[in-house]
Amino acid sequence: MLDKTILKKGLSKQLIVTGCFILILTCFFFFFRNAVYVERFYSGKIFPVFAIIGQTLYKWTPVSIGDLLYVICSLIGLVLFVKAIIYIFRRIYLMALIQVISILNITLFIVMLFYLLWGGNYFRVPLEVRMALDMEVKESCELLETAAFCIDQANKYRKLIREEDFLIDNRAIFKRATQLLQENAKLKPFLFVYLPTVKEPISDLLINYAMVSGYFNPFTQETQVNSSMPVFSKPFTACHELGHQSGIGFEDEANLVGFILCTQSDDALFQYSAYYHAMAMLLRQVYLEDKHSYLNLIQLIDKEVLLDVEDEQNYWEKFSGLVNDAGSVFYNQYLLLNNQPEGLRRYDRMTKLLIAWRKKY
Repeated sequence: MLDKTILKKGLSKQLIVTGCFILILTCFFFFFRNAVYVERFYSGKIFPVFAIIGQTLYKWTPVSIGDLLYVICSLIGLVLFVKAIIYIFRRIYLMALIQVISILNITLFIVMLFYLLWGGNYFRVPLEVRMALDMEVKESCELLETAAFCIDQANKYRKLIREEDFLIDNRAIFKRATQLLQENAKLKPFLFVYLPTVKEPISDLLINYAMVSGYFNPFTQETQVNSSMPVFSKPFTACHELGHQSGIGFEDEANLVGFILCTQSDDALFQYSAYYHAMAMLLRQVYLEDKHSYLNLIQLIDKEVLLDVEDEQNYWEKFSGLVNDAGSVFYNQYLLLNNQPEGLRRYDRMTKLLIAWRKKY
């Protein structure tokens, strides 16, 4: 029989740890309320230190260390949960409570690490302010003109893509994406670029069912891109995730970074990837505002581009289901908690950024 005195002392220690983590996180969020301080002290001084450490350690590993860490943490959490259930069945409720508090403490520790290592970038000065972009879309014709332009460019670059371009190796795409980031002069003042790298996930299966094309691991500073999705989606996704690796938190801003990098490439596949995704985002916005204009714009899209749209839809439909629905709910809440009140709709806000970027540059 376990000594209740020892158990109570163990519970007290766990609760003290819980209190410390909550206090630290509270301090974080008070600090994050001031975007200017976040920009100057966190994004300008603290985050780069962890970015350098993470990218130095993990750039050279062929597999995603972050994925391995996720697996290990999940297993630890599962073991603690099972132990708590066992203690409940044995009516050792104090020990079960200690296991539950342990899970809570591990979760709080991970959240604390997240905001320390990278997550504070969600609260920095928005990229549109730092770039001095005019975000006011004064006329609907600006949206329609930009959509028509992206359709025209997508048609143009689709014609330039050769059959062998669709057979390009993932590593070649990832290498080109990192080179574009390192060479881009316009974005350099707004990003932290050290040793950019893109990797394949350990397994595409789970992220396919989660309907994820790419993701960034803030704990190891690694970017991962779904290696089995249609090839024309990979350049834009790789550049988008490299935006996150460079200190961009907001999804619309990472979309803009991905677009800029791809469109300043001399590679037709990269150009097409950018305009294909921009076209899709712009058309979604046009559909919400003016369905008649949307139907007219659709008529401008070449057959080859429409076939790519169909191929992409068919690919993702194979994995649509409960896992995707649950993942979408979770990720929407994640974005809401991290200074993005639009949730998943934040991705499409890139339309305003794109229009503003074109007006300035």
